[in-house]
Amino acid sequence: MLRDIFQTNQVPRRSLVRGVLAALRVVPSASHFDRLSEYRLDETLGNHLDLVFTVKHQKQRALNRIVRERLRDGHQMKVLGGRTPRPYRDGLLVQYALRNGLMQQMDLKEPFGLDQSGARLAVAAGNEVRIYDTSAQVAHVYRNPWFAQLHSVHFSGDGSRLLTVSTGFDTVLEFDLAQPRLTWAWNAWDHGYNVSPAGVRILRGAPGSDATTRKLITVGDPSHWNGFGLPTYLTAAHLNNACYCRHDDSIFVTLFHQGRAVVVDRNGGKAREVLTGLLNPHGFEPGWAGDHLVTDTCRGQVIFFDENLAVKNVLMIDACEPAQSRTGMGEWLQNVLHLDRGLYGAIDIHRSCIWLFEPATRRHRKVEVNPDWAVQNVIAVDPQKVKALHRRLDGYPEIHHDVADTSSLMAADTKPPRRSRLSWHSKLRSRD
Repeated sequence: MLRDIFQTNQVPRRSLVRGVLAALRVVPSASHFDRLSEYRLDETLGNHLDLVFTVKHQKQRALNRIVRERLRDGHQMKVLGGRTPRPYRDGLLVQYALRNGLMQQMDLKEPFGLDQSGARLAVAAGNEVRIYDTSAQVAHVYRNPWFAQLHSVHFSGDGSRLLTVSTGFDTVLEFDLAQPRLTWAWNAWDHGYNVSPAGVRILRGAPGSDATTRKLITVGDPSHWNGFGLPTYLTAAHLNNACYCRHDDSIFVTLFHQGRAVVVDRNGGKAREVLTGLLNPHGFEPGWAGDHLVTDTCRGQVIFFDENLAVKNVLMIDACEPAQSRTGMGEWLQNVLHLDRGLYGAIDIHRSCIWLFEPATRRHRKVEVNPDWAVQNVIAVDPQKVKALHRRLDGYPEIHHDVADTSSLMAADTKPPRRSRLSWHSKLRSRD
């Protein structure tokens, strides 16, 4: 892992807020710094909802032990992630009733993102998107050769399209659900984010041009990469999340390796950087009442923006000490998402919990999870209006769809690739 991840993150004092905000390239006068530990504990918060969350794998404690042993032995974990493709892991989809703590779960292939639209639940699972339609009791499974390590899924406003991130190919893809075809695509390599942490340049090429050298990787045929794409160490940006802006005309994207949150114009593909200097960010999502938020993962904080994307405030997620097995490993805030009418959920890996918090009333609640679970994303559903998830979802008949690229959106660009706008590590490390 990156060395910065495992340095103990000191919670900034209020007098140091200007320095923190300066590192993030935001306007200090526009922001307020706060701590979740200052919120009032309310064990009934969110009792009208059920949580649904994804568990990428069930080996979190074992992985942490390995990391701690390496740190104890003096190894420097400079880069996060594997260097070779691997099989997808076995994960879970979990439903948890906040009112009584009842839990049920189903097995799923390495699930990450999830979203809900009416009676449909979409899950990013490895190299496929699965949509469970509880009204028709059927599971629609969507695949495309460019789907690899899918990290997020979001329904469009009208529910007719789905937006997903193919992290294995650093690409955002949108497709129509009724007529399965790609409707929009954005590849990070084509827009200047094309140098991996290993210092390897990544290019898209013509089919059959796939090649790997010490300094250059050419990706032409996605099937050459066995449904996994490039491993984390070789991805240039490692896109973590992409979701629609409120009117679907812009796309919010986070770039894990570069520490950037960007807004992509879906008409021309131009990326405007909203925040830089982040430490391995994950979510960039709409919030409540015009707000937006970015998860600054390795600082353990969430940054709130107004509707004009001006920073409003920063909230440190620090309501208790990390679990004993995570002590000294720093923060890891997997994601923060808006759940329901001003209620948010923060997935805190090193405290083995999901924090619920409501800024308007300054209340919070801790929902503990199995410390072996690597929880990735969470949504909230009304148990009175949405059918509960049961193991019978595993028995739904499946309808498989091949998502076609009828507009050749993923055809290689014939123009010379743009030069990367930064060396991957230089500016990021200079800020911390």
